[in-house]
Amino acid sequence: MRTRLVIAFIVVALVSALASSWFHTLIASYHLAAWLDGVIFGPPWLQSLVHTTHGQAAPHPVRHTALVFFGVEAGLLLAMIITVAIAASRPVLLPVRRLARAAQRMSGGDLSVRIQPRGRDELAQLVTSFNGMASALENKVGALEQMEARARQFAGNVSHELRTPLTAMTAVVGILHEDPRLTGDAAAAARLVRQEVLHLNRLVEDIIEISRFDAGTAQLVTDETDVANAVGRCLRVRGWSGVRTDVPAGLTARVDRRRFDVVLANLVGNALRHGGPPVTVKADIQPDGRGGGQLAVEVRDYGRALADPANTHFFDRFFKADTARARSEGSGLGLAIAWENARLHGGHIDVGNHPGGGAVFTVSLPLDAPGSLCAAPDTG
Repeated sequence: MRTRLVIAFIVVALVSALASSWFHTLIASYHLAAWLDGVIFGPPWLQSLVHTTHGQAAPHPVRHTALVFFGVEAGLLLAMIITVAIAASRPVLLPVRRLARAAQRMSGGDLSVRIQPRGRDELAQLVTSFNGMASALENKVGALEQMEARARQFAGNVSHELRTPLTAMTAVVGILHEDPRLTGDAAAAARLVRQEVLHLNRLVEDIIEISRFDAGTAQLVTDETDVANAVGRCLRVRGWSGVRTDVPAGLTARVDRRRFDVVLANLVGNALRHGGPPVTVKADIQPDGRGGGQLAVEVRDYGRALADPANTHFFDRFFKADTARARSEGSGLGLAIAWENARLHGGHIDVGNHPGGGAVFTVSLPLDAPGSLCAAPDTG
């Protein structure tokens, strides 16, 4: 901006000099009073350097002297213009620069930034308006953060309070479901109630889990883990005998076993519910692009390809890839919890379509989870 101002000053000054030259040429054709002639054309000694008497040839040195005077005059004029331009632009540019720095700090998350206004001109009014906007934005964001914190706390408290009655309800509906005396509509009602109670149990547990991530209290407890054993145990506990695995024997990584199990269970469960059989789990060590290695676990199904594999909302809470589904069979938080657990390990989850058909979810975890707590050795 300063360069533009300097150029503008120079252009204006040169145009003024050109107009002055034209004016000088026009006035020279008239006979003026001696004192006015001296004002417009300069003193006699200066005129003698560039003018001669009518009919007399100009001395040779006069032309060189005129060129020297012209160069000196032009240099002094440019120096004066640049000095004036810089001095004139400084009061304008400094407040603008202060506003730019303050805006950068605000965009970086510092909403407490303020600028001390100077003077009473338009720039001072702009600074005052900026301070008012920053104050209003800080108050609004603070209020929203408090509302969000209260909402998270409310959801966590309600979920914890629901645990006890749900445990009792689960036991009761389990007994009713297995009671041989219930037949017909009564047996169907018992099965439906049991299914809904189990669904509600999963939802409450997932809300409690996600509230820990929101509160920032989730921590890693890592240990050296045999990946093949961890994958096999995850599938056996849930009765997923039809899931195929391809995990090299002896493949180990330092992960949080419980959270790794949650990630794998959510991805496999999602593939079983929304994909097509068979579902496969493949694990291997791959380069991480920084000269190291990472654990890559691929969960693939053979169902329909994803309509938009680049969609960034797959891991949003309660996101539905198929909007025609009125209600999710799971809690709607499974993929979000898987994403949070992978992020806690310092990794991520990628989504795509396999060239052979079906969707692929790939979990990439560093071999050594950053900032983790080391678990005590297993003595059992």
